Amino acid sequence: MWSVIAEEWPRRRSPRSRSPDESGGTFSSIHKGTRVFFEARHRILSYRSASVEHVIDTSELAAIAAGPRLSAALASIDPATLSGFDLVELITARGRQISYEQAQLWRAVHELAYTPPSVSERVERTDKPDEYVVGEVAFALCWTQSRATSEVGLALEVIDRLPTVFDALTRGAIDVAKARVICDELDLVEDDQARAIAAALLEGEASRATTGQLRARIRRLVLAVNPDAVRVRHAKAVTDRAVDHHEYACGTSMLAGVYLPKDKAAAAWDNLDRIARATRAAGGDPRTLDQLRADIFADLLAGVDPAVAGYATPGDRSGVIHLHIGVSTLAGLSDYPGEIDGFGPVLADIARQAAAQMAQSAQWRYTVTDPGGATLAEGRLRYRPTTDQANFVRARDRTCRAPGCRKPATRCDLDHINDWAHGGPTTIDNLCCLCRAHHRLKHEAGHEIHPAVVGLDWTTPRGHHYTVLPETHPPPSPLVHALADYLPHRTGPSHLRR
Repeated sequence: MWSVIAEEWPRRRSPRSRSPDESGGTFSSIHKGTRVFFEARHRILSYRSASVEHVIDTSELAAIAAGPRLSAALASIDPATLSGFDLVELITARGRQISYEQAQLWRAVHELAYTPPSVSERVERTDKPDEYVVGEVAFALCWTQSRATSEVGLALEVIDRLPTVFDALTRGAIDVAKARVICDELDLVEDDQARAIAAALLEGEASRATTGQLRARIRRLVLAVNPDAVRVRHAKAVTDRAVDHHEYACGTSMLAGVYLPKDKAAAAWDNLDRIARATRAAGGDPRTLDQLRADIFADLLAGVDPAVAGYATPGDRSGVIHLHIGVSTLAGLSDYPGEIDGFGPVLADIARQAAAQMAQSAQWRYTVTDPGGATLAEGRLRYRPTTDQANFVRARDRTCRAPGCRKPATRCDLDHINDWAHGGPTTIDNLCCLCRAHHRLKHEAGHEIHPAVVGLDWTTPRGHHYTVLPETHPPPSPLVHALADYLPHRTGPSHLRR
């Protein structure tokens, strides 16, 4: 650390001693009466106050609230002088400060929207926002009309309708992308419901979730608190279902089915995926899984027989789709939504219909959970030749267990938490789901995973710790989380993630 020791010169000086300024020197920028000694230990971040060198360790950045003081501290930092560990602390702090600055921009846009459209030096505000203020903003910032419309709309939304979102953005607890997701997803519900959902999310979930995780969480909550509104929107969207195509400048095309029911989309995807994986497993085909899925998709719609086109035929069984459903929903006692792996939450009645009717077109597996989210049972609606152990782990984990990853467990590898090569047993407590990218990250890039008091601990090569909570498990209490920092594999505090 570069530690700074400031020693004040004695106030009484001999008559012959003079300061550099008194002697006519050119050192006016030197702090009067201060002598600074540096001792090299480990790099720190520092900025100058009026007359004393103030020192900030990188670990102190998190304690500085986003705003002018953090901006001043960050302005004096040279990233080229920092270690990898310290750079992670730096980018975290800068991210919070960027959120603060974005909030201030939205605040100014919001104030502008309530000013009268006239030239005046007086500070005036109107009762309603000016619908044409978008043009003023677009001209001033060289934005398109579309961009300006979006930004003005968000500024009005977070300040007038969802003030807790604006407060979280100002504090740097969330970023602009998360604020946008919250506003977009809560557009369907009433104002009081929207504010209640936003407040619940911002107590902890929003800050440690990715935008994808946050979007899925909000959709589950909206389905739970206002299923009727979602049913109306769902019914309207399904009536608008269509096949769309788009031409790209590179000479390729996009072909997609839009507004499809999730259960049918899941079954169709699974059919494509099974054929592609069977073809890869047969060997001799250099195409990636994505390329195979795209080619099979186009050939099937063009009426080409997959066998004639050279694709392998999957085993004589239906596809596999995993449906998560609460026991109260399954029994018809509540309308809490179900969830299809890889396709997100679905209305309770659709989940019940899928469990009852779709077993003929694809093999569905169910997971029954209690009100707290713990897995009560996992099984198959039709025969599937896999071990009960693997099925339980996939049902429990739902997604890849790396921080922020939403890759469905059905498309993940099963990995030993404590490696098999190091004596780790093959038990459900020592197994977790990791997508191929994060599986390689663990084994090839120096990342470590360990069981946590709640969830799974990740340690990065640069020494940062992240605790991935189970999908439906509430965060641990502050005391439990603090005590967990004393686990043998931890060298510092851990950040909670989903």
